[in-house]
Amino acid sequence: MTKRLVNRMMAVCIAFVMIIPSSSAKEGMWIPYLIGQLNADDMASMGMEISAQDIYDVNQSSLKDAIVHFGGGCTAELISSKGLLLTNHHCGYGQIQSHSSLENNYLQNGFWAMNGKEELTNPGLTASIVKYMNDVTNEVLSGVIATMDKEQRAAKIRENVEKILADNEGEYELEVKPFAYGNQYILIAKEVFKDVRLVGAPPSSIGKYGADTDNWMWPRHTGDFSIFRVYAGTDNKPAEYSEANVPYTPAQHLKVNLMGAKPNEFTMIYGFPGSTNEYLPSNEIAFIINEYDPARIAVRESLLETLDKKMRESDATRIQYASKYARISNAWKKWIGEVKGMKTTKAVERKQKLEREFTEAINKNDDWKSQYADVLPELMKLYDDRKPLMMQRYMFLETMYYGNELMRHLYGYRKLVSLYEEDNTEALETEAAKKAESLAGFYKNYDSELDEKAMKALLPVYLNAVSTEGASELLLKLKAMDEVTLNKYVTNLYAKSMVIADPEKWSASLKDNPKKAIKTLLKSDAYQLASASWTNFIDVINPQTSAYEVKIEELQARYMMGLKEVFPQRPFYPDANSTLRVAYGKVEGYKPMDGVQYGSHTYLDGVIEKYIPGDYEFDLPEKLIQLYKTKDYGIYAEGDKMPVCFIASNHTTGGNSGSPALNGRGELIGLNFDRTWEGTMSDYNYDVSLCRNIMVDIRYVLFIVDKFADAGYLVEEMDLITELPKEEAAAEEVAP
Repeated sequence: MTKRLVNRMMAVCIAFVMIIPSSSAKEGMWIPYLIGQLNADDMASMGMEISAQDIYDVNQSSLKDAIVHFGGGCTAELISSKGLLLTNHHCGYGQIQSHSSLENNYLQNGFWAMNGKEELTNPGLTASIVKYMNDVTNEVLSGVIATMDKEQRAAKIRENVEKILADNEGEYELEVKPFAYGNQYILIAKEVFKDVRLVGAPPSSIGKYGADTDNWMWPRHTGDFSIFRVYAGTDNKPAEYSEANVPYTPAQHLKVNLMGAKPNEFTMIYGFPGSTNEYLPSNEIAFIINEYDPARIAVRESLLETLDKKMRESDATRIQYASKYARISNAWKKWIGEVKGMKTTKAVERKQKLEREFTEAINKNDDWKSQYADVLPELMKLYDDRKPLMMQRYMFLETMYYGNELMRHLYGYRKLVSLYEEDNTEALETEAAKKAESLAGFYKNYDSELDEKAMKALLPVYLNAVSTEGASELLLKLKAMDEVTLNKYVTNLYAKSMVIADPEKWSASLKDNPKKAIKTLLKSDAYQLASASWTNFIDVINPQTSAYEVKIEELQARYMMGLKEVFPQRPFYPDANSTLRVAYGKVEGYKPMDGVQYGSHTYLDGVIEKYIPGDYEFDLPEKLIQLYKTKDYGIYAEGDKMPVCFIASNHTTGGNSGSPALNGRGELIGLNFDRTWEGTMSDYNYDVSLCRNIMVDIRYVLFIVDKFADAGYLVEEMDLITELPKEEAAAEEVAP
């Protein structure tokens, strides 16, 4: 990297706050503290009535103080002065499931605490609130010079980051996050609350209505919400769980608007989107469409068929595997829609067009040509060369890690095996006791017969993907087996694995004689396969893919830097990276194909139309049916109809689940929970014609809480807005 290029990186980092998006922009996940410089005028032109400072301010409370990173993977929002927290049902699914049993099936029947004493604790669940964000790019890149190699550069950056964290150490938890492939660095300070209790969740027949059939689909009729409460110490600061803790009093909580979202109304999504890759070159997009996604889809399809058959036959299995099935199905269906959407919107051709424009522009400018002429050709070659490794990587993850529970469980014994081999008796006994204590959680949701069937389907797929180069003797031996012999091997593997064949004996062995237990484990076919597959992944595949990633990351950074320099008027926002972002758009339907036009709202009428008694996806509670028949909707109706869901053109991704949908005044009108199937490709290729986010209407949420669950005391905690501002009300009166 030349000194000139380092200087350009500095300049491009500054340019992040100089880009002015076009007035029609809807694409993008924008850094909140830059809204005033980048997006405020555009948002105002679309209907935003509040200021940028109302969205993000460090000197006084703002909307950011009500936005919560829930469990590190979802978003939630504070909706009362008593720490009441709203998120999706699927975000709280793991907690709801953990409290469920055949006797108290909260997944099936729902759960509602009618007072604070009935709220359920959730060890390990966190709720994080961002206190401030500062650009520290110059500090992170200080002393980074042209003569450094990659390792030296990385070491200098780590040194600078450690200094930044030390200099800012105080009452908040800190992290420095890279943005735009390392073109920008931001210091993030947050409070992390560790006492988060389950308050309420509707039955899955409401919170997961439509289950897998409707997942990623529109029209949607799902009440995808759950309610928690954040607790703090008596000083209102984060504290470990204690009965002495009190409900958290937030700096700000959201007001709840019961007037509803109208077509073409401005909407804003405020949350923690997980990961996007909007700046990949065209050949990598083609690999995703034609190779990576189809291969992963096929694996999960096989696994889902195996699980579904047993789940339909057994209530116990359905409870055990509900969350697992949902997780597996979620990505499977997304990838199908992703491929379809990118083909429909000609994603490869769009990337190629940008690449041609970029190449033509730099060829007309000697300065740009000297800096960027090699970037795209080298970047695309790296993606080409990496492809076989990525297929191996994906197949290991899909078959042996996500697809097979025994293998994933056995990967967790690596530390015990290491201590055994080191002959560290004291540490081994301590860790073995911990492992023994954790086994109950594994066995509670595990069916070895079902897992064995999955292994028989997935192991051949994994072995077929494994390259002979670098593979262990065991993997080569298994690759050479025919189907019958391999099935016998799997049957024997499960029959002789003490971990699953005799759980009580295995647990006792870990506690009483860990050396003997681990010695037995090491001899088992199951652990030998786990060890061979894990070692191949870690020692063979990962080092090679990591080497490519280092080079790709550098070239992606240069490519993005070049795009910003060559096209200064185009809005290039940084990819999502689980940090606080704002997306905005409008409530609007879409046309997914010829002859099909989707509206923007759904109602309880549609829920009833889909109702299939006894079906695990489309059954309904009798009480909800009666409320519908009597039109007993309380204050939450829209005329004589009960709103359920709506869609808008906000740019969202995983991690935005549970994010608040806000109107132009920053009031809560809905709860984001999904994207439309055709628009799941927005992680790589946002297109406003197809990309829509799906939200449950806040009126449906409160209707379920109040009228269905009889938990109206929760609604009383909230600040409700039940009428339009005078100016809008007057305008509606005179409207033709």
